[in-house]
Amino acid sequence: MATPKSISRSDGAYETPLFRSAGDCALIVEFGDELDPVINNAAIAFNARLRDAAIEHVSETAATNRSVLINFDPLEVSPADLRKRLEDLLGEQDWLAAPPPPGRRRWRLPVIYGGKHGPDLAGIADAAGCGEQEIIAGHGATDQRVFMVGFAPGHLYTGLLPDMFALPRLQEIKPSVPPGSVSVAIRQSVVCSTTIPTGWRTIGRTPFRTFDLKRDPAFLIEAGDELRFEPVDEVAYRKFDEVVAEGGLPFEPEVMS
Repeated sequence: MATPKSISRSDGAYETPLFRSAGDCALIVEFGDELDPVINNAAIAFNARLRDAAIEHVSETAATNRSVLINFDPLEVSPADLRKRLEDLLGEQDWLAAPPPPGRRRWRLPVIYGGKHGPDLAGIADAAGCGEQEIIAGHGATDQRVFMVGFAPGHLYTGLLPDMFALPRLQEIKPSVPPGSVSVAIRQSVVCSTTIPTGWRTIGRTPFRTFDLKRDPAFLIEAGDELRFEPVDEVAYRKFDEVVAEGGLPFEPEVMS
């Protein structure tokens, strides 16, 4: 395909999606070069179409912030032949104008903010020139779309947050944060389900686990779902933590039209 050009609907969107090779058994279809809801929705919508198409010899697909990864068996299909099939699907519609795929869900996540659970909250408030409660209110003011799931099992990247969260990641890496940690940077939230190192600014913790090998299904949340973060106190957090430990959910998700 041609060299990508930006279009007006999103400054970083490509007029024509760009193909990239990811080794000998994967292709990437890229819809833009910015973190943008329009670009991200195009990736999520196209990934849903790929799943419906069930292309032979494609083993897995995954939507990211601005692209879709397609894994395939190179012994059964050549990259050129697969690209032709993908180009046919791309030509079905303007994916930058595509509606969100059906079946998405809206999740409510209880979060305890600050203190030992959110050691970076005070610093974010100082940087934004406001109080901690304003940061908490801003973080939960609107639903946040799950832009992608990756880096670690069940690790969610959501957005976009208000401008007060347009902060860089930390200059140092924390050796670990516990499962359920909620962190922010660059107008995004990340929610982890495992103990991981991070350079993101941790503001709270949720008892909700998006990934649990003992649960069926092990993964609950997908790219395109939406999250609403709801502040809770220590007593409520412990209550929800007990519910999760027994295999339950803090709140049942809502199916979106």
